[in-house]
Amino acid sequence: MNNKVTLTKALLILYFSVGVIGLIWPLTAPLFTRLIPLTLLGSLAVLLAFHQKWLPGHIRVFALVAILGYLVELAGVATGLVFGEYQYHEALGFKLFGTPLIIGINWLLLIYAVYGIFEKHLLHPAIKIFAGATLMVAYDIILEPVAVALKMWSWGGGDIPLQNYLAWFVISLVFLTIFHLAKIRANNPIARQMYLVQLAFFLLLNVYFRLA
Repeated sequence: MNNKVTLTKALLILYFSVGVIGLIWPLTAPLFTRLIPLTLLGSLAVLLAFHQKWLPGHIRVFALVAILGYLVELAGVATGLVFGEYQYHEALGFKLFGTPLIIGINWLLLIYAVYGIFEKHLLHPAIKIFAGATLMVAYDIILEPVAVALKMWSWGGGDIPLQNYLAWFVISLVFLTIFHLAKIRANNPIARQMYLVQLAFFLLLNVYFRLA
């Protein structure tokens, strides 16, 4: 198991390192942009492959978070009242009612990863939930400029509103609370790595797009 975990962590670093290069090299950028939805699906599949203890209710909880993640984004796009005025473009793949279906998977992927980071620690659940939501917002701060540059989505007026980050925090609190109430056991050996490697991925792209 340890060898499998080590190999997976190394492959994640390699994969996302190649992704950085592929997205900043003009010749390969269109191809790597089209691979974003598959990367999100693959990342979730790898993460769940290391889920330590599957119980019947886990699938229902994971599906609930993914569906709610899509629905809150759908409401956000339709009304502008959740995150602010924004719209999705083509980089995240197939859209239903103006919202990519993959966005629910992205919420589940990130919530599971940050939940897994704190789940094994002997802390009060409220501390874990608030810490996890804080990591979610930190991730989004790094993600947003890159997502706009890669044409995943764009904001009305061009500026990223503070409302977006507040919404991420509140929604993350809700989703992490669902995980805790469901008593998901996610002592996942690659949860931390999945979060950190994606954070580093977007951080490097963030620096590149700011300097380009």
